[in-house]
Amino acid sequence: MKPTLAVIGFLLLIVSAFINLGYWLSAPANEPVQADLIVTLGGGTGGRDQMAAVLYNAGYAKKILLTGMGVSSNAGQSYYQSPRSLFLLKQGIPAEALIFDGQSINTHQEAFNTAALLKVHHWQSALVVSDPPHIRRVGFCLQPVFEKAGLSFQLIQSTAPTWHAGRWWQDKKWAQFCVREVVKLIYYALAYRN
Repeated sequence: MKPTLAVIGFLLLIVSAFINLGYWLSAPANEPVQADLIVTLGGGTGGRDQMAAVLYNAGYAKKILLTGMGVSSNAGQSYYQSPRSLFLLKQGIPAEALIFDGQSINTHQEAFNTAALLKVHHWQSALVVSDPPHIRRVGFCLQPVFEKAGLSFQLIQSTAPTWHAGRWWQDKKWAQFCVREVVKLIYYALAYRN
């Protein structure tokens, strides 16, 4: 039995989607521009904070927001002792440049809490740093929240030397990350879009 042209076309579409998934997930990333705030999202393996330090030291913004810090009864002191903060302090970032978000537990909440912080300080723009395959979902969450609030953002990829968009499936860590992102994007589309 010969496969039909439609079946072959469908299989080629599936193969193409698989191969290009890494590019699609990381595609909305931007080049940095001057902003009011650098936001380094929670999670990741340190590359997010590393990129935030690079951006700060290059003069793109004067404040860094660290999200996903977790709720703490002594948050003010313990946040400065976190590995993330200590890394940034060692990179020459002054303590007064750091702001902490201990409330957000997912990307959706990070979008709302970041927008609220910008509004409180009368800031207009943010550079939002995350891992390359997380960029699509970050944009999905930020876009409606920031647009409604009249704010702007640029998505910046973290430092991720082992990430290769064209070979995402060859690295176990990134393969798992990409599959989780697809599942989360589907969930977010169902749960958080009007």
